[in-house]
Amino acid sequence: MILLISPYQNASECAAQIQRRTQDKVKHATTIGLALAALRVQSFDLVVADENLLESTPDGAESLMQRMESAAPIVLDLACLRPEKVAKLVVETQRRHELQFKLACERARAEIRSEMKSELTGLLISSELVMKTANLPFPASEKLAAVVEIARRMKSRLESKEK
Repeated sequence: MILLISPYQNASECAAQIQRRTQDKVKHATTIGLALAALRVQSFDLVVADENLLESTPDGAESLMQRMESAAPIVLDLACLRPEKVAKLVVETQRRHELQFKLACERARAEIRSEMKSELTGLLISSELVMKTANLPFPASEKLAAVVEIARRMKSRLESKEK
């Protein structure tokens, strides 16, 4: 969902163009206060805000930026832009935001996979050293062998997903 913050008369046309081009619902707020209320109730993917409105209420603009959470901000001079141009800029920003999110997820997965492989390697080395210990009772060595096998399978799965 997209939040459009604009006091101008063309805001409803901007909202319609944005909704048509993005296929996302657009909520329109005419003031910073109404925008803050909307952000308290719901989360948005993008927040399109009029530059002039933000400049005229600096404290409100700061509160707005703090409340946006993970929404991508788009600050435009909506008085000077045609609704079609606004919609085009929103679509471009939306695509960029989605790509950045996807890349961040991929990096996080790779980092977690690397950490898990490292921990599994440590588990395998320690377990194999314990299994070589003399006088290890048979039930314990049997259970430890099962743990080693599970750790090897997990490590193998992690390595195969990297490729």
